[in-house]
Amino acid sequence: MGNSLLDVIVFGRNAGVSAAEKAKTVKSGAALSLEHVRKFEREIADAGIVTDVVSPKLLPTYTHGNPKFERK
Repeated sequence: MGNSLLDVIVFGRNAGVSAAEKAKTVKSGAALSLEHVRKFEREIADAGIVTDVVSPKLLPTYTHGNPKFERK
């Protein structure tokens, strides 16, 4: 098993277990939102950062420099 796959399996499982524990503590009827995402986007805009990077980035692109994959 490669290191990247092992990381995804181990840390993905740990993240899932932590998320499940957190979900158990959320009060019934509590309003869930994506306000943290909006806040982050406002912070980026306020800082004047312009980017076309889409997150999260799970794995890097391994096709850089290969003309077969760079053709569009």
